[in-house]
Amino acid sequence: MKKHLQLIEEYLKNTISPEDREILKSWLEEDEEHKDIFKEKVTAWSATKEEISVDPKKAYDRFVTKIQEKDSEKAKVISLRPWRKVAQYAAVLAGILVVGYFITKTNPVYTENENTIVSTESLPEDKIKIVQEDGTVIYMDVDDQSDIVTADGTVIGTKEQDQLIVTADNKDNKVGYLEISIPKGKIFQLSLHDGTKVWLNAASTLKFPQQFNASEKNRTVYLDGEAFFDVTTNKEQPFIVQTKEIQVEVLGTQFNVSSYADDTTVRTTLVEGSVAVNDSENQSNLLKLIPSYQAIYSKDQKIINKQKVNTELFTSWMYRKMIIQDESFASIIKRLERTYDVEIVSNNQKLNDTQFTGEFDIENVRQILNVFSETINFTYKIENKRIVIAP
Repeated sequence: MKKHLQLIEEYLKNTISPEDREILKSWLEEDEEHKDIFKEKVTAWSATKEEISVDPKKAYDRFVTKIQEKDSEKAKVISLRPWRKVAQYAAVLAGILVVGYFITKTNPVYTENENTIVSTESLPEDKIKIVQEDGTVIYMDVDDQSDIVTADGTVIGTKEQDQLIVTADNKDNKVGYLEISIPKGKIFQLSLHDGTKVWLNAASTLKFPQQFNASEKNRTVYLDGEAFFDVTTNKEQPFIVQTKEIQVEVLGTQFNVSSYADDTTVRTTLVEGSVAVNDSENQSNLLKLIPSYQAIYSKDQKIINKQKVNTELFTSWMYRKMIIQDESFASIIKRLERTYDVEIVSNNQKLNDTQFTGEFDIENVRQILNVFSETINFTYKIENKRIVIAP
């Protein structure tokens, strides 16, 4: 009984795992008394929240509905309910949205020549862009099956399903760099020459050597945007992730770096191993992390702090999920824009100031907006890729 009471509490706090959710479901179905206990716990929990009233019967029905949605694998819109009132807080009960993240296969890979490396803003349509050392540009789709080759036919990357495996260049010891840019609305995986795996989030760019030269002191890559790294261990040659503001040094580990130009912070989240985070302009400003900790670099104050976090919040994008925890809609907008390749203009200040907590499987932006509108009623208009939310 004690375990099931704890599971009910985890459910109400939105921290229950999918496995425990199934255990709780089975327990509730065993006896009507268990359902009554569930409703009593909801009532008691509701009483602890300021000015919040939760209908226990509806809470139970909602729980069962979420499980049924998962079992039937149908696309549903999850419900929102008030969480706690500070300015105005709201929460999303962790729902099951099973519509997948689809990427449409279009044209084959093609190339052009350029003398300069360009940003993701100049990407044609929704294509991934790879710039070679000589300025040659290659465009491709996530699901293209063609290998990546140079103008003279040399293979620089082998395509396997949804990832690109970089091929070593053994012609000479010169380090040739590649730069890959991922447009909004897409996620892509790379396997670097040393076996290091990199997941690149939408609107991100990574510059890296086609092969790491053993004579170099470090294995250095350059990131603008967000990426998760699973680094191959090499104690003789540390792996360096360089952003405009910080430098992250590792030997072999798993971590996430979010360094978008339009964010006010750069966040390094450690899942496994250890990393050292440096201020690029002040090497004495160094901070070491252990797993489940995050380094936050403030661009304005130019300082680095750390905090313990649930790493899943910052790595869920790899699995095409969006997990939100006490985050204002105004800040969620940025994530929605990158994920769905849209522009969102919200003129609803009440909505912008509201904090949300919850979890989505990534599907289409209209369904996501409809979920939010169940808590803060608003209307919106979609024109091409521009969404305007009314006051």
